[in-house]
Amino acid sequence: MHDILGEVSLAAKPREHRLLLAEDDYANAEFVKIVFRRANINVIHAHNGAEAVQMFRDGNNLDMVLMDIKMPVMDGYSATKEIRKINKDIPVIALTAFALDGDREKAFEAGCNEYITKPVDRERLLKVVSNYLDK
Repeated sequence: MHDILGEVSLAAKPREHRLLLAEDDYANAEFVKIVFRRANINVIHAHNGAEAVQMFRDGNNLDMVLMDIKMPVMDGYSATKEIRKINKDIPVIALTAFALDGDREKAFEAGCNEYITKPVDRERLLKVVSNYLDK
C-alpha cells in the first residue's frame, strides 16, 4: 500500500517545462538560463541554429523554443523553418537584437509566434513564456 501511495504522489507532480534556447551569445544565454532557473523551468542550450534543429530532432521532450535570429552556422529564421517542418504547434519565440523594419515580419513568416527584442526585459519574457506554457 505504501508503494501505491508513493506512485500516486509522483503521478500528481507536474512535469517540469523544458525550453530549447538557441543563442550564440554567452551573456544572453546565461541571463535567460538564470531567469528560467528561478522559475523552475529547465533550459536546454543550443549555440547556433543547426544545433537547435538537431536537438529538436533528438526529441528532448520540449515545450517551447526561444530563438535568437542572428547566429553562426544557421540563422534563427532558417532554424525556425526547419523546426516547423517537424512540429507546427510548438511555440517559437524570437529573441533578437534586430529591431529594423521588416525583421519582425520575417520572424513571423519563418514561423515564430512572438518577437521579443534585446535587451530582454525579464518580466516580459516570463509573461510571454508563461502565457504559452499555461495553455
